[in-house]
Amino acid sequence: MSQDSEERYQQIMRQIAERKAEEALAPARAKQTDLARVLDGLDALGKLDKLQDLLPMTPQLNGPKSFEGFKPVTWVGVVVWRRGPGYFGYRVLQLVGVWALQDTPGPPLIVVGTKRLRYIAPTYEAEAYHKLLRKTFAPYYDGDAGPPPANTRLWTARYSAEQRLDLRDQIRETLAQWAANA
Repeated sequence: MSQDSEERYQQIMRQIAERKAEEALAPARAKQTDLARVLDGLDALGKLDKLQDLLPMTPQLNGPKSFEGFKPVTWVGVVVWRRGPGYFGYRVLQLVGVWALQDTPGPPLIVVGTKRLRYIAPTYEAEAYHKLLRKTFAPYYDGDAGPPPANTRLWTARYSAEQRLDLRDQIRETLAQWAANA
């Protein structure tokens, strides 16, 4: 085989492997779509968007932004984030969010919670940091927007379509209580 033929063969094999990997994730992606619909029905994005109104004197909340993942379980979440107060406040970022997790067969688990992420960038340049932080925290902080550990969960419940409006109210109350104590 010529070098061009070998390169083409390798390209085709990579495409086949990528397609197989994507097909293997198809059921989990379908589950993520279902979880996103659950969060949409609970108005998670709207609740987090209004959270800044409850925190007028604290560092600005950024977001909300949606995230999804497969580890440790299939999940979808909506989060807002803020840096700590003061000159060295950038060293820790606090996430607050609402997540839907498919941790067992049956109804998904809805979680309202917080996470703290540690600053990992080698340097701190304030202008670039503040500009990028409005859109994303990924370049600066260690960790992801996945579900919070059990010890930082503020509220959890199993989703039920019949109780959707009650769950919405409970989420709103939990976020308001967090804001009052923040």
